[in-house]
Amino acid sequence: MPTARIIGSVSCTVIIISLFFNWAWYPDIEKFYSAIFTEKNYYGKPGKVLLFFSVSGIAFYALNKVWTQRINLLFAAICMAFGMRTYLLFTSGYDGYVPEPQPGIYLMLLGCLGHLIGAITSMAVKKNPLAGQQ
Repeated sequence: MPTARIIGSVSCTVIIISLFFNWAWYPDIEKFYSAIFTEKNYYGKPGKVLLFFSVSGIAFYALNKVWTQRINLLFAAICMAFGMRTYLLFTSGYDGYVPEPQPGIYLMLLGCLGHLIGAITSMAVKKNPLAGQQ
């Protein structure tokens, strides 16, 4: 398996692991939010979307077809955009309160970036010269 696919698969695994860490501490309600838990689902459950893109990314890295690499690039770009949106949503201040970001949200961002880099670099296809030509 080429290095780009290994980096991408490890990055997808990092995203899945980060879903179970705390993402932000909200001092006004004194609770931690994660990808799975938000108070009354104010921020939704971004863990479901990120889990879908990560699991499909691992499957697409395992398959060696051109169409899977293209779909994986699209999914990685959507995953990165959704990760940045989630970071801004979870860490933006409101009513004078500023949530304290936790390591899990940075781990998620790092995993999304690695997934995008892995998808871009795995797109490089080597063309073999024909046997009769030089």
